[in-house]
Amino acid sequence: MTTLQQPPRDAAAPPALIPGLELMGEMEDSGFEEAPYLARRPDGQVVQLPQLLYVLAEQIDGRRGYDEIAAGVTQAVGAELEPDDARFLVDEKLAPLGLVAGPEAAAAAQERAEQQADEPKPGDDLLALSWTAKVIPERASHAITSVFRPLFFGPIVLVVVSAFLALDAWLFFSHGISQPLRALIYNPALVVVLFAGVVLATAFHEVGHATACRYGGAKPGVMGVGLYVIWPVFYTDVTSAYGLDRRGRLRTDLGGVYFNTIFALSCAAAYFATGWEPVLMLVMVQTFAIVQQLMPLGRLDGYLILTDLTGVPDLLGRMKPILSSAVPGNEPDEKVEDLKPWVRRVATGYMVLLIPVLALVLGLMLIHAPRVFATAYDSLGIRWDKVTGAFGAGQFGTGAGNLLQCAALVLPGLGMVVSTGRVGKRVGSGAMSWSAGSALKRALVHGGTGATVALAAYTWWPNGDYRPIQKNERGTIQGGIDSLGAVPSGRPSLTAQRAKQLHGAPFERKAGGAQSQAGKSRAEQLRARRAAEADSRAQHTSTVEVPSTTTAPAATETATVPTTTDTTTSTTPTGTTTTPTTTDTTTSTTPTDTTTSPTP
Repeated sequence: MTTLQQPPRDAAAPPALIPGLELMGEMEDSGFEEAPYLARRPDGQVVQLPQLLYVLAEQIDGRRGYDEIAAGVTQAVGAELEPDDARFLVDEKLAPLGLVAGPEAAAAAQERAEQQADEPKPGDDLLALSWTAKVIPERASHAITSVFRPLFFGPIVLVVVSAFLALDAWLFFSHGISQPLRALIYNPALVVVLFAGVVLATAFHEVGHATACRYGGAKPGVMGVGLYVIWPVFYTDVTSAYGLDRRGRLRTDLGGVYFNTIFALSCAAAYFATGWEPVLMLVMVQTFAIVQQLMPLGRLDGYLILTDLTGVPDLLGRMKPILSSAVPGNEPDEKVEDLKPWVRRVATGYMVLLIPVLALVLGLMLIHAPRVFATAYDSLGIRWDKVTGAFGAGQFGTGAGNLLQCAALVLPGLGMVVSTGRVGKRVGSGAMSWSAGSALKRALVHGGTGATVALAAYTWWPNGDYRPIQKNERGTIQGGIDSLGAVPSGRPSLTAQRAKQLHGAPFERKAGGAQSQAGKSRAEQLRARRAAEADSRAQHTSTVEVPSTTTAPAATETATVPTTTDTTTSTTPTGTTTTPTTTDTTTSTTPTDTTTSPTP
């Protein structure tokens, strides 16, 4: 690390704050025993200050010297502050935080940049973005939020939230998610539609944050876009919400998931109007997105919700000592002692409620993965047959389209593998760090890891359960919970009894091939039968004998009337008469040929 030598501050020069610094005031509804004060640097970072330093910063205007500054602080705080003490606090406290202009601020900025360079790269961060860009400026953000502000009126919020809860209850406990998922997998072109819908919903999520921020009286900043693995993400600068009360901050934090519910209800309306199953996948994805956003991680809404609910901005760094202090017999850490007791209880309760829900969702996804894998494999086989058939017939456009659909099936799976690997790496690193220096903790880590791997291998080992999702399956929450009891069988996703009820849960590819062969056989039989009938008719026509007629000059008469319609010719012993007819014909039409049968 290289440190540039900065010239010492001129002791006689009045101190000045850095341009663009915003003093935001006392943090409302704080969870600390002594509420901190907030200052926002031009780089967007918010700094917590004790009252003395905040009042000192308020007195600095670039014109007043340390004598006047010390006198102003003494009058505001009620405790005497000497000019030398004021200079010490400026040089040793405010300047290192990057709040005061001058050589110390430049050195502090350089040190922060070097610390960021030494931090893990985005690829090592669980939720880090590999690319970001600002796309919507503040002025455009103001115009967009003006349109959606009415959605935060109390009665509208109540109706939307109630409708969403009813929708989720119907989808997950009555209708199920198997058919929307099956329709999507067997029509992989719809993956593109789903992806586009998710991108739109993610952007709408950020509009919800910005609109909630403005509704509370704060000023939202720019909106931007980033990339996480292969998934596009969006972000909104709502740092100004720190100046709101707890209710306003929570509204801002929840504005994103609230707009997710609105998007889900719009998709549900489209389903009820059309009956198109794949659109329900967007409802399911929005529900999972809400659950994910509620996780208390640094880049997700759950962390902001928890910090604003408790009034502790750096709660994530205090979570470990909070949970540790909740264990009977453990001494509370110093990071916990300066928090109000109710803050500790709320943080602990949030984790206690959220972790089991996440564990249940993850467990159900893991044990039912073989069915999803089998369905995707079946769909991929069907598409690949179409690819080879199209290219073999010279239909290159059709073949390329089906090849893209194969890629649409594979790419999301690859993205999930990469994301799972990153999660596993971060969890493993955290577990090893937690167990360092303790043989008991290290044994627990190894034992838990081994048990998890063994359980996954036991339930994923092929045991007759890799069968595709069938048309009559529902996939409800209660069905998933019931399947947990079948884990000892090794095939909880498809028990032997359930497979029998589904007639073996056949593959569409094999069933389609059998139907195709049966169709070809039936077509060949039909052509052979028609050929035999045609031969029989031809033979009959060539061998039929016309009876002899007795002709008398007075009794023989021939009458012929022109006609453009089919005619029936009858032969009698006394004469021959050709009579037009428009009703009785002996012409029968089939899909392949037209035959005329003679009249006896």
